[in-house]
Amino acid sequence: MKRTFLILCMGLTTALAVAQTLITINNKAISVDEFEYYYQKNNTNQAQQLTREQYMDMFINFKLKVEEAYAQKYDTASAFQKELEGYRKQLIGPYLTDSVKRNELVQEAYQHLLEDIEVSHILFRIDFPNEEAQALEKAQKARKRLKKEDFAKVAAEVSEDPSVVENKGYLGYTTGGQFVFPFERAAYNLKVGEISQPVRTQFGYHIIKLHNRRPSKGEVKLAHIFKAIPEYADSTQRVAIEAVTMRIYQALVEGADFASMARNNSEDDTAAKGGELPWLGIGMSNPWIENAAFALTELGQISEPVQAPYGWHIFQLQGKRSIRPLADYKPMLNTQINMDERRKEVFQSFIDKLKKEYKFKKGKKDGIIATFANQVLTQKDLEAFCQEKPHGNDSINDFINYSLYQYENNQLETKYPAFGYLMNEYREGILLFNICNDLIWSKASKDKEGLKEFFENNKENYPADYTYNKGPVVNDYQTYLEEQWLATLRQKHTITVHYDVLNKLK
Repeated sequence: MKRTFLILCMGLTTALAVAQTLITINNKAISVDEFEYYYQKNNTNQAQQLTREQYMDMFINFKLKVEEAYAQKYDTASAFQKELEGYRKQLIGPYLTDSVKRNELVQEAYQHLLEDIEVSHILFRIDFPNEEAQALEKAQKARKRLKKEDFAKVAAEVSEDPSVVENKGYLGYTTGGQFVFPFERAAYNLKVGEISQPVRTQFGYHIIKLHNRRPSKGEVKLAHIFKAIPEYADSTQRVAIEAVTMRIYQALVEGADFASMARNNSEDDTAAKGGELPWLGIGMSNPWIENAAFALTELGQISEPVQAPYGWHIFQLQGKRSIRPLADYKPMLNTQINMDERRKEVFQSFIDKLKKEYKFKKGKKDGIIATFANQVLTQKDLEAFCQEKPHGNDSINDFINYSLYQYENNQLETKYPAFGYLMNEYREGILLFNICNDLIWSKASKDKEGLKEFFENNKENYPADYTYNKGPVVNDYQTYLEEQWLATLRQKHTITVHYDVLNKLK
């Protein structure tokens, strides 16, 4: 039996809400709210709508099985606890974050996609923590020079970006998502012609100049034919490769099929697909390719051969599109936020909201670090935290943040009823699956003697060529075992249904 079927029968304890009791099993009260929640859920989109009276019997059967699972301590098994905790970790994300702050960051990143910016930069690297102050001092000195000197000249003299030898700090046009986010945010916040203050990224300190900005050029879909120039090619080889490229171009101009020419002549992995490339946006490739690609305006148009240091390209424009709606980029932008410095912004905003909600105060007495809600954080707690948990240089702040986060995590079931319902749904669904698997489903297939006896007693219900281990026989035996088990459970447990309450539910 598939576990997905069990969702129809999963339940919820009354600890989630104080409500009128509808059913009592062994002095455990089951509320109207719980019954109504699952009655409505299980009747949605059902061809055959059950009345509450009809559903009541199914609901009690489910609760009896779960009650038996608790009685047999299925909930204490380490495998059960591990599985339940795994589900919980998947569910808590939306509750333990600042969704407003996250949406602000998504909007900010999307706005960057709508605009291309032309930038240069100077980098002062930080490879070890003790280089921080020195790198900042060098960046500040360089910025003073830029008030009077040319940016490219200063970059060529002092920048520690290896590419400065070739580009003198000029990075060309870029768009959102092409650089680490602190760099991107600082660059987009500049005015044309403005030079930034030192900007700290994971690489070091940057000085950024914004040359220009323009509406995004969107993305292009290309196919290409590529002829490589070997690294140590001499002039004769280079001339020969250029001549071959020109002959291919001439054939295309005269009407040759681009895809066929790519398959037969191109020298990269795209040849088998007729030279087809992924969608290309600004900042995703080198300037030689971008300039040629975005110069094409008509679908099917072919570029003249484009020379790059590593070889020759001929491009065909296969598609052109503007930046799509925000909804198309949300998954990508959320992933980027989770992977870079912005996740810390979201986390800190979440912590700040918790501090306000729980009236966080720094401790004023010796040995007390802080208080919030009904919690008191002590020096002794901090010492234990430092021994047990990973933390950074600011151990006190890390400890406070961790304590607030864990406190909120522990409140989720009561603070958010929907989350509480869902967690209990998983809890009792796993228990139901495990006990039914042990006592019915697995048992039916392994109990050869019982299965054979059941078949012999019910032979008239099956075709003559059937044997006791046929699928339909096993399924019927499972049903038989379940009916016997439920009869035993109804004898074992005390059940009270408050029909006066049930009759008021319409």
